[in-house]
Amino acid sequence: MTKQEGESMSQPVTEPVQRRVEILNRAGLHARPATMIAIKAKEFECEIELILATVPEDHHLEAGTRADAKNSIELISLGAPCGTAIDIEAAGPGAEEAVDALARMFDSRFGLEAEK
Repeated sequence: MTKQEGESMSQPVTEPVQRRVEILNRAGLHARPATMIAIKAKEFECEIELILATVPEDHHLEAGTRADAKNSIELISLGAPCGTAIDIEAAGPGAEEAVDALARMFDSRFGLEAEK
């Protein structure tokens, strides 16, 4: 057994961390919030994906569509409007912290709109 094999075997396998959020800002998941998400997601070592949980009837994508949270183009391609439910899923080191940080961004409407 090589050192790398031994190291990978000693690391615990953890379940992904997931939290559902809602897009609250009126313009939805457009370029600015997508970029903000990608920048924040890149601060974490874990893999992070956003998953469409609910979509409007006339939406071009289906529920369950995934996008890499570290890739702003993939996030924009979700085309998620206001009111869409999104699951934030992270796996790996720092997953819980990453999900918390991204959920706070959604809750704050990415700082783009004043509270109503």
